[in-house]
Amino acid sequence: MGNVTIVDIANACGVSIKSVSRVLNNSPNVSDAMREKVMNTIKEQGYQVNMLARGLKGSRTNIIVVFAERHQEEHLSIWHTIMLKHLFTYAKKQSMKVVLSPSSSERFEEDETDGFYLIASGIADGAILLENIVEDARVDYFESHNIPYVVFGEPVNPEVPSVSLDNFDVGYRGGEYLAGKGFEKIVLFIGEKKFLSTYNRIEGFETAMKEYRKKYYVFSGIDTVEKAYRKAREVLDSHDAEAFFVSGDERALGVYRAIYEKRLTIPGDIAVLGIDNITLGNYYYPPISTIEQDFEILAKTCIDYVMNKIENPNCTDRKVFKFPCRVKERQST
Repeated sequence: MGNVTIVDIANACGVSIKSVSRVLNNSPNVSDAMREKVMNTIKEQGYQVNMLARGLKGSRTNIIVVFAERHQEEHLSIWHTIMLKHLFTYAKKQSMKVVLSPSSSERFEEDETDGFYLIASGIADGAILLENIVEDARVDYFESHNIPYVVFGEPVNPEVPSVSLDNFDVGYRGGEYLAGKGFEKIVLFIGEKKFLSTYNRIEGFETAMKEYRKKYYVFSGIDTVEKAYRKAREVLDSHDAEAFFVSGDERALGVYRAIYEKRLTIPGDIAVLGIDNITLGNYYYPPISTIEQDFEILAKTCIDYVMNKIENPNCTDRKVFKFPCRVKERQST
């Protein structure tokens, strides 16, 4: 059999080409019976969608590339997995396709495995940067080439479109909460300082500590569970800490282990507060108190903004979105 076309599929099903197209684009306006009939015919006849040809013909591929910062090849944390789940789910509802690409914010032009090439070659319509460093070369490229994009995070330049938690508020609320619980000596574990969100969380935390006149310590570069574990062991040996505030529930698991290895209890001897409210945190022992965020609304805002820019490239609507957070108290504090 020669190359099967969408016309062949429509004829075999006895439906219009438009109906087949709706099925291929995951349109919600398709009955289950129609979807099943078309998909079975596609499998039987071996029809394959040529995404590049579709993009060249219609100037749209309905593909958005989501870039995850590599973090020395430790780029996918549990937070990323949750965020991606919500991005994929919402994009599908909007008949959009999401492609995930590990990406370096510093050297993308030298790496042919980087999804940047989907953008540069016109195979994708837009991009979401799940993280961006203080000076991100990808942002410069998108701006100069009019590529629809949004940053998840807080860029230095207020003109860069972004969706984010209010990270100063994250740091402040965590510090305020622990201070209000009566802890006098509080340790903050935070990630890499190349992200503005890191600086903002530190600033918020330090502001709360000074307002409540608490003794505090800040350790940055704690971006993996192992680093959190090793640094927590050091801190427990050298500092009279009463509480840990850890930027990331996943990393807090390393702090839990260090505390238990010292034959201490949580929260009897040391309290622990995390950030993100990952599902796994509810199964820690004890379940971890955390700063929670609404993943669903964050993902929706990212997709909606990029889709709007794809469809309305000259739109000048609001492009900076900051969302509040709140403390979810469990047994670790």
